[in-house]
Amino acid sequence: HFTDKWLGTLASYDRARHTDLLNTLSQYLRHGGGYEVTARALSVHRSTLKYRLQRIRELTGYDLADPETHFNLQLATRAWVTLRAIRS
Repeated sequence: HFTDKWLGTLASYDRARHTDLLNTLSQYLRHGGGYEVTARALSVHRSTLKYRLQRIRELTGYDLADPETHFNLQLATRAWVTLRAIRS
């Protein structure tokens, strides 16, 4: 339920539109919010990453700079990755 609460909007959007916003958010958080390292990990241009992060903010209303939000999203994305691995 925790992952659905924090990531449900993005998961639904990704399924409906065949996008990769949830993975983008996961990588962004995993790499400490660094644009360059995250863009390299995703094999996208930095401007593409910035666009995706802005889209994530618009869809979710989350402030990615807020420490509590950042923590909850980090926990949720790690749980999401783990659950995906278990289900595969």
